[in-house]
Amino acid sequence: MVDDSITGNLRAYGSARMSAPPEANTEYSRGSEASQPVSTPSNERRSGGRNAVIGVALTAALGALLVLVSQFTALYHVHVATSSAPVKTVGTGANHAWAPIPIALLAAALAFVVYRKGSRTALIALVVLGVVTLGIALLGDLPDAHSTGIVGSGASQYAEGASTPSAGLYMETLGAILLVISGGVGLLLLGAPSRPPDAAPDSTPEGTERILRRLVLRCDQDPPKS
Repeated sequence: MVDDSITGNLRAYGSARMSAPPEANTEYSRGSEASQPVSTPSNERRSGGRNAVIGVALTAALGALLVLVSQFTALYHVHVATSSAPVKTVGTGANHAWAPIPIALLAAALAFVVYRKGSRTALIALVVLGVVTLGIALLGDLPDAHSTGIVGSGASQYAEGASTPSAGLYMETLGAILLVISGGVGLLLLGAPSRPPDAAPDSTPEGTERILRRLVLRCDQDPPKS
């Protein structure tokens, strides 16, 4: 008797749902949408994550800009004991055949990709470019900026000279560090690649109607035992 009552209720409710006019379903749907909260924790986390990605992209863009500008500034000046003015100035880009310029341009493009898509591949590439630029600055430019030797020519007086680093070295090094930091922090913020979430149950009126139909069909196929 209990099974017959449950089956009858399901059939009656399913028939009422299927025979309800479209306007009723529409009003129910509108009421459900209106009752949903405007701000949810997931939306707040998504907004915070987006702001973090924008910050990472801006940091990477700043690093690329510093590397690019540094190539057109002085890397070091050569001084001698007999003169207070530098006898020679070497530019940053000319010291290593302008190699960091394409690196800086590529880093700027990757920063834009991070801003638009939050790409993990772009973040890894930023770290690689930052390490390469840092290697150029520390292994190539830094020793030259602190070197000593004889300067002059046969037509002029020879003298002991020493080079002192200038703004180009510091800008290039700082830009490379910012590239590494932006890529590393971005990877930490994104975390491990997430698996696609499982499909959530359909709670719309149409989904509820489909569930009721399945239950009614199941009750018809499996009649209650006496």
